[in-house]
Amino acid sequence: MDRVDRIADILYGVASAQDGLIEYAPLGKRVGVQPNHLGYFLERVSTRATRRAEPLWSALVVSKDSRRPSEGFYLLARRLRTEYADVDDRTLWLEERQRCYDTARST
Repeated sequence: MDRVDRIADILYGVASAQDGLIEYAPLGKRVGVQPNHLGYFLERVSTRATRRAEPLWSALVVSKDSRRPSEGFYLLARRLRTEYADVDDRTLWLEERQRCYDTARST
């Protein structure tokens, strides 16, 4: 299992938990990647999820301080999903996060 698969698996598990979120540092530790290098892998997870008509699992990865995703998440979400072009960051995140929860709980 490569890191992209491992991260996707972890995030699916996080989504299965009630209002589950995971911080960058603990996720990085679980997959052996420095938190500041997770962006590359999270982009691959989200791009693959888009091709599979899945939610952007990276919506569940948050900063310890802000308890929200990094700016990179919002840029990526708008690039991958045109419906977010004119949506504010908070709404985008809430909608995509809910998609993750709904998908994980429906399987």
